[in-house]
Amino acid sequence: MEKRALLAIALSIGVLMVWQMFFAPPIPEVSSELADPNAAGGAIVPPGSDTAEGAGRPPAAATEQPDSALPVPTGAVPPTPLVEAASAEQFRVKTPHHDVRLTNEGGRVLWWRLPEHTRADDVPVDLVPAIAEKAGVLPLQIEIPGDAELTRRLSLALHKHEIEVTGADSPEGAGQRVTFTWSDGEVAVRKSLWLPDNGYVTRIAAEVTRNGKPVEAGIVFASGLGEGANGDDTTSRIWHVEGRVVYQGDTRAMRVDAAELETPMSPGPVLWAGLESTYFASIALPPEGPSGARPPPFAFGRARTPARGGEEPAPLVTASIPVTALPGEGQRVFVGPKNYQMLSSLGYGLDLVIDFSNYSIIYLITKYLFLALIWINSYVGNYGWAIILLTLFVRVALFPMTYRSMITMRQTGKKMAKIQPKVKAIQERYRKMKRSMDTQQKQNQEIMALYQKEGVNPMASLGGCLPLLLQMPIFIAFYNLLSVTIEVRQAPFIGWITDLSTRDPLYITPLLMGGSWMLQQAMTSSSIPDPMQRRMMMFMPILFTYMMRNMPSGLVIYWLTSNVLTMLQQLAINRRADAMTANPHDKREEDAKGRRAEDGQIA
Repeated sequence: MEKRALLAIALSIGVLMVWQMFFAPPIPEVSSELADPNAAGGAIVPPGSDTAEGAGRPPAAATEQPDSALPVPTGAVPPTPLVEAASAEQFRVKTPHHDVRLTNEGGRVLWWRLPEHTRADDVPVDLVPAIAEKAGVLPLQIEIPGDAELTRRLSLALHKHEIEVTGADSPEGAGQRVTFTWSDGEVAVRKSLWLPDNGYVTRIAAEVTRNGKPVEAGIVFASGLGEGANGDDTTSRIWHVEGRVVYQGDTRAMRVDAAELETPMSPGPVLWAGLESTYFASIALPPEGPSGARPPPFAFGRARTPARGGEEPAPLVTASIPVTALPGEGQRVFVGPKNYQMLSSLGYGLDLVIDFSNYSIIYLITKYLFLALIWINSYVGNYGWAIILLTLFVRVALFPMTYRSMITMRQTGKKMAKIQPKVKAIQERYRKMKRSMDTQQKQNQEIMALYQKEGVNPMASLGGCLPLLLQMPIFIAFYNLLSVTIEVRQAPFIGWITDLSTRDPLYITPLLMGGSWMLQQAMTSSSIPDPMQRRMMMFMPILFTYMMRNMPSGLVIYWLTSNVLTMLQQLAINRRADAMTANPHDKREEDAKGRRAEDGQIA
């Protein structure tokens, strides 16, 4: 019995072994890709385990599923597919107002030109300065805070791109949209730039994820913001600015130069912010929709270009916004000229982007002079003649205030000249005495007694400074509006003056301005007895001519016109003052008339 039992067991084992070798289905092999836990984003879950989809099924049934249907562990994120372009590529997107060259290397902007605005050499203005690429920070670049290596990788990654034409019925409107995508299986980037067919308000959108979850990141919407070389124009090099931070303040725009931005800054909760040059700006606008919608936080940083040959590296200011704060339709960004009417139409106090002045009084004078200049130009069609006519209107408006002070100055000068021999006699007599505080005091008392006896008020001559003091705020206002308003940029006048915002290339108007000022001083200094004062007055025109040689030619035209009008006024006032001095009755009548005017008895 025992031998038969052992033989039966042996035969059974043999039958099982033969069946397994020749008739049982083969066990499927696991691929090396799936066997590697890091290759597909996680470890393989053995079929039939409690955590796998379809737990409790026979192993054979589970292994019949294709690879794509393999179960994913609970809580794991499906792997992100790899997205990358095959090679580096550059391309352009053009609209009537923008000409943008982009590269898929980092999905960034190489140049941003404005076809409607050119430099002195007729090349369109480029708002991305050359130093931006040298510094390695370009518009649309993604920056990861605290991870310089990932930021560098993203700026070098070859993104795939698509260009889509949007119609007028789309949420943004008619235009073109460029979309960049890239992924290494872990980090994924998607960003887009929309350019309108009409206007200068663009849109940017971005999304950065790691394993499917949002990543804290920023997108650069402006870098440096230059205007490009403007020939050899000295005015542009000295008086114009580029790459300056500007953002909305309480009642005025706040500005920070590149040299002042030592560390990254954020202006806090403001409606708009960005970068500016003298005539152009890139400003992130408030979100559309309810008035309570909060604008995204803005951030400004400063990069430096590599130093060469011992030169100091040039600072480059960048402006960015967090991608997680972008609205679904993207962030609106104004990229274009600082045109007053255009900025005013956008609202939010964006007209403050035009740097009229930081001082309220000067700002108001500049603003209303500018609006008057625009109005006059709408009739004459030439900003040079508009400046001359505006200067004429200003001088006529100021004439009632300056007339009496100039009359008084002329009369006082003649009286001072008449008694000057007596004053010199007193000074000569005291000069022979021993100098002391007592003798000096007695000399002054005697001279003042002489003034009182002759009816001369030496301080009255200071009233002649009133016209100049009244002109100074207007002069500053004219300088501001002629230096920062794009309406005057490249506006021609006559002949050799082809741009009122730059210097006179032949220096003719500065010389005429200086000559007219010297004639004006000669007309007024003849009544000044002190030779030192006369020499100082004649030196002022020479000094100002040198200072204004490189100022905007429109400003010099204003000063030249003002000098000519002042000389005409001075001729009339001198004749009137001389007649009044010769006929005291006329003087008394003029004084009474002046007092009645001050009391509001006559118009």
